[in-house]
Amino acid sequence: MTELPSKVVPQTSRIVLGFVLAPLLPAFYATMFFAQPWAFPIGVALSYPAALLFGLPLFFVFRRRGWLAWWHMALCGLLCTLPLVVLYWQIGTPPHLEAFGLFNALILAAWGIFAGLAFWLLSIAGTTPVRLHVLLGLGF
Repeated sequence: MTELPSKVVPQTSRIVLGFVLAPLLPAFYATMFFAQPWAFPIGVALSYPAALLFGLPLFFVFRRRGWLAWWHMALCGLLCTLPLVVLYWQIGTPPHLEAFGLFNALILAAWGIFAGLAFWLLSIAGTTPVRLHVLLGLGF
């Protein structure tokens, strides 16, 4: 597997696409895999603020240092979930969630890693410019 040179700077449009779609994916897949439709709005309500408050500054720090490998973005996604794990631990157990425990905290961390990898795939991996016809797979 070939990694990008550390000095490659991704296009702004790809970065915006990554920040728009990557936080959506864990909520979407959690809803689909576990057949829990109530999880989608909660997941979106938690993932977008975490991405903007923690992921965006982390991404700028990582980009400045040239840390744009897939595992750097997975680490960034993991770090974005840590405040949510603390929140989950502190609020107690709402009626619609399972009791806080190590297993549930690890699942939440895994969804953060997944979001970080999705961000890397959307924003950093590859060099195809983001245009509407490319996103829709239209060959013109």
